[in-house]
Amino acid sequence: MSDAMYFPGLVPTKFSAVETFLRENEFAQKRIRVADDVVGYSVLDAYEKADVYDWEVFEVGFMALTLALADWTTANLDLRPVVSGGQSFGALAAAVHTGALSYEDVLTLIQRSTTVEVDYFESQPEPLGCFFFYRMDSDAVDELVAEFRAAGRDVEVSIYLDNTVHAVSGPLSDLEVLRERVRRQGGFPFYLMNRSEHCSSVGPLRARLEEEVYRHYSWRAPTVPMLSDVTGGLLTDGTAVMTDLLDGWVTPVRWSTVVDGMRSSGARRVVIVGPRNMFARITNNVMPTAVVTPKVADDFATSGFTMPEPLEVTA
Repeated sequence: MSDAMYFPGLVPTKFSAVETFLRENEFAQKRIRVADDVVGYSVLDAYEKADVYDWEVFEVGFMALTLALADWTTANLDLRPVVSGGQSFGALAAAVHTGALSYEDVLTLIQRSTTVEVDYFESQPEPLGCFFFYRMDSDAVDELVAEFRAAGRDVEVSIYLDNTVHAVSGPLSDLEVLRERVRRQGGFPFYLMNRSEHCSSVGPLRARLEEEVYRHYSWRAPTVPMLSDVTGGLLTDGTAVMTDLLDGWVTPVRWSTVVDGMRSSGARRVVIVGPRNMFARITNNVMPTAVVTPKVADDFATSGFTMPEPLEVTA
């Protein structure tokens, strides 16, 4: 056993990029049929028209997509998993894949959670968001955020994916100013999301989600340890998985913490399951990485798939 299975967070994904897989792949069809029954509408029809700001539809569709890819991966590739994990929303997919939470439960949890989240963010005195950008190193980002905070702007770093990819949360008005400063300092804006996450300022939302949603579900011990993207530790208890998912709302994501956890788990290569994303690049810098996308599954019968050789064990 040497593999880590990792689920990316919500990746902005055009429906056309995954349409064939979702409509024709047998694993996707199984996941979609269950989702339709649980949520009460056609997930494919809604997902086709949704964008990343239609939180419930996009999250339900993305969950079905990533879990179907994980099902396909398990059935077709010779994996020896020692750990499973995910970044942000991907951690919820990992919880389902490892059996810590049932698929049916995660679908209703998404529905109930997005209702609470929308109510929370719409009730704030000013709109909040999360701004993703790259081509600035972490020291420069920390200095810029410290400058903004000293000027009374309530912004916080939410994500350190590597030394060049970051996200900052706070009031949208402050993030608009920050976006211009990032441009002037040579950074490249990626996208601005209409809610804050992974920051201490949404502590009240974490508390509401725990009380109104998460504690009403049955959380079980995962079948393989879950890698926390909060601490880098390995989670083997269902309650610990629930707490960790909630703590992700108020704790910045640090990719170095995730990498350290993968190494500590004994993993010697990583399989990333989901639409193509930046995780392949940053993970492959430290560990042999395979990416299973809808195209990989669609082309497998004719093109096959070669797993990278795992890292050699050193004394």
